Amino acid sequence: MNNNGTQKLHYANESGQHQIDLVEEVPIAISVNDLNYAVILITPVDIEAFVIGFAHSEGLIEQTSEVLDIDIKTDSGEQKGVPTHITANLKLTGRAQHRSSSIMRQRKGSSGCGLCGIEAIEQSFPCLIPLSSTPTLTDEQWSIAKEAFSNHQLVGGISGAIHGAMLMNSQGEFLCFAEDIGRHNALDKLVGKALTASIKLEGCHILMSSRCSTELILKAVRAQVASLGHLASPSTLAVAQAKQYGLHLVHIPRRATPRHYN
Repeated sequence: MNNNGTQKLHYANESGQHQIDLVEEVPIAISVNDLNYAVILITPVDIEAFVIGFAHSEGLIEQTSEVLDIDIKTDSGEQKGVPTHITANLKLTGRAQHRSSSIMRQRKGSSGCGLCGIEAIEQSFPCLIPLSSTPTLTDEQWSIAKEAFSNHQLVGGISGAIHGAMLMNSQGEFLCFAEDIGRHNALDKLVGKALTASIKLEGCHILMSSRCSTELILKAVRAQVASLGHLASPSTLAVAQAKQYGLHLVHIPRRATPRHYN
């Protein structure tokens, strides 16, 4: 695997043989205190940030101090007949382990839709505390963020075909950026980067390249950000949940002013 999350591959067309950079996608098996938890497909950049952000989004941890250690290994898979993959074992404090044990009993699996493997509707839509009333960015600030977005797409600038997530403070100033082939993974990486850097997420704003769906709303509410902006339109359920939790949900179209759904 390359350090920049891409790999050079050859393809052919009528003009002959060519070489192109494609985004990497590899499985990562996450375990908690040596107990299997989930297998997810990710782009192998900012792996530790992803694991921390994912653990936070799942409710396994509330703060990074509950993570004692993360053991990350890459396996070529040659002896097992599986693709090159990553394993990550989270060592949690006793309190966090007790919390995660309850979550693990309810959760059998997950997928990109965020619901597959969940046994009950109540587990799919957890009761989260509504956010405090915090102003969103101005239309001008959202538009400026949209124009600057592509400047931070390091992997996307090489290969395309990847989602991005950008974190801004209450004044709309850039804080950090994350990329992944999965939109939910990109958000987890962003949250993990912020937590690792001791950035207070409450009152911040996030802009993402993807459409907004349910699992992104829940992740944003858990992170307690004030606003979630997207460069593609949201689903009806995402709008309903944003209103329920008091999250500002904004769509920034390509050639129109921002649309505020909450």
